[in-house]
Amino acid sequence: MVRPAPKKKPGSKPKPNRPSPVSNITKIGSLNRYADKEYANDLLHQVARLVAPIIHENNFKVGTLCEMFPKDANLLGLNVNRGQKILIRLRYHSNDRSFYPMGDIIGTFLHELTHNLYSAHDDKFYKFLDGLKKRFEDIQYGGASTTYRCEEETLGTKYNAFGGYMSEREKRIRALSKPKYKTESRKLGTSGGGISKVVADPRQLRQMILAAAERRMKDNKWCNHNSDITEIEPTNEELDIIEIE
Repeated sequence: MVRPAPKKKPGSKPKPNRPSPVSNITKIGSLNRYADKEYANDLLHQVARLVAPIIHENNFKVGTLCEMFPKDANLLGLNVNRGQKILIRLRYHSNDRSFYPMGDIIGTFLHELTHNLYSAHDDKFYKFLDGLKKRFEDIQYGGASTTYRCEEETLGTKYNAFGGYMSEREKRIRALSKPKYKTESRKLGTSGGGISKVVADPRQLRQMILAAAERRMKDNKWCNHNSDITEIEPTNEELDIIEIE
């Protein structure tokens, strides 16, 4: 259910309705207290548009995708009630006028979407997350096909925010230019889903285990689901939400 738009103030211009780039996200909002809130809102819409094929393929549901700026400098993302609300830090803690690179924001969003299915940062979580990252890269950079089409796409083209529109001909040429072979290298914490089948050096095995432990420890800092939600989650009054019809 979409929240009714607030009553218009005398003399104020009506806020235009904006279609959602993906139907599985109900609301998108940025923080009202910043003068560049519209840019932040555009950024979140672009993130949603880029990740839309992943959301569609996995049938992820997100009630509200919104910006947050918590006091904890390490906290980059938060998933409330398995997708009821996903909060993402867009701005550097040291400079709230400077935004993180798009790739970092998308990485955080994919991480939080994984929490729709898995709560703990365990092997299942990372195997699924690495699969999402690989799928995203295949779609955006590898010319992989997808059945999803967002509203910005036109007939015979595929929207790519990193490189504009890619025609079907360009996609075929890119596919034909790919090598006919591929190498396979798996390591702990990647889409391979665990330690490689043969590890000759015990020291290498120990390093892989330590690397996985370090990854979990870092993620528990910047994605801490034990944080006090009331101190982090912005209220609807604090968000600039573009109403979706």
